[in-house]
Amino acid sequence: METCVICHQPQDTKHFPNYNICTTCHDLLEDLMSEYFLRTIQKKGNDVYKGYQKYLENSSQYISDYKKIQRNSGQQFKQIDERLRSELQSAGPKQRYFELMLDTLEWLKSTPEFYNYYFKEYYVCPTCGASIFDHFHKHDVGDWLIISCEKCDTVIKKFYSPKLV
Repeated sequence: METCVICHQPQDTKHFPNYNICTTCHDLLEDLMSEYFLRTIQKKGNDVYKGYQKYLENSSQYISDYKKIQRNSGQQFKQIDERLRSELQSAGPKQRYFELMLDTLEWLKSTPEFYNYYFKEYYVCPTCGASIFDHFHKHDVGDWLIISCEKCDTVIKKFYSPKLV
């Protein structure tokens, strides 16, 4: 049996074909990645696109548009890390959750290529090809937050009650 690359516990299910991540860490990654995805796409409009284009033009290490998703990951890590450490100080009943979330965040910091792997399906609408950064709609349906294409209404990603950590 494989072990989880994050918590080093036995991997019960293979959630990602290229990564050995257990169900617990998968759920924590979903929380982190959903928050990051929402923050990234909500910076909607010309300013984001122009800023990104400028960055691409000025950086030879960025070879494709999908790298945009990593742009603010450092800031994201710092904000979540600070909130998690603050919560850990209170040492309440959710202490184990926060400890695991910190481990997951540390793994994510050390594995930045996971952003591209995780988000590879979410850069453009699979139906009409529209950029999700420029054309998205978000709405709540029960306990789910749905991200869909603004042009053709195709569901791009849905998140179960994303809690901002």
